Amino acid sequence: MTKKQTEMMILIQDLVLAFVINSAATILNGGFTETSVYLVGMFEAFSINYIAGLIIPVERIGRAVAGGIGLKDGKLPHKAVRVFVINAIFVTIISFCIALINVGPVPQLFSVWWSTYPILHLVGYVTSLLIEKPAMRLAQTLVQ
Repeated sequence: MTKKQTEMMILIQDLVLAFVINSAATILNGGFTETSVYLVGMFEAFSINYIAGLIIPVERIGRAVAGGIGLKDGKLPHKAVRVFVINAIFVTIISFCIALINVGPVPQLFSVWWSTYPILHLVGYVTSLLIEKPAMRLAQTLVQ
């Protein structure tokens, strides 16, 4: 893939992950109440995810961890570990920042965040595994 195609793929993945994480968090926190609240959450999740992706070399970290434990690039176990690490970084950052935005820097911040984090991590992980190839194909189609 070209650099432009890779950038487009990351953008597509960030959008999908923001949608899925925001939707799951909305459900876990009592369900949909207002369109504006949902859209703001979606924008926050996407922005945080995209900025974190610009700052943190998550792909390199994921590959280093998977390769560091002896997994061969291109094989399913390598992908599973690589995506797990990448997802752990993104979901941790997104969910903690959203919890901080929603409840503020209060003593119960950690417990509020942790009450949804494991489920959000699982949802994000499965989503990330499922969308990688379709996002790659879409990016290659959009940027030729």
